Amino acid sequence: KGAALDVFSTEPLPADHPLWSYENVIVTPHCSSVYEGWEEKALDMFADNLSRYRRGEKLLGVVDPMRGY
Repeated sequence: KGAALDVFSTEPLPADHPLWSYENVIVTPHCSSVYEGWEEKALDMFADNLSRYRRGEKLLGVVDPMRGY
């Protein structure tokens, strides 16, 4: 078992933080959402949501704080 962690309360994660020493933990620099083609996908979603907004329709990807995220 292990973990891949991307977001921390203090960033960047200090060099002396214990998480760096675990062999079963991967630490990334707050970039887990970056992948090939992400910029085009984000732009497409923005354009789609802008059109939806102008038409008075429900937007995609809306965060609902009542659901706990």
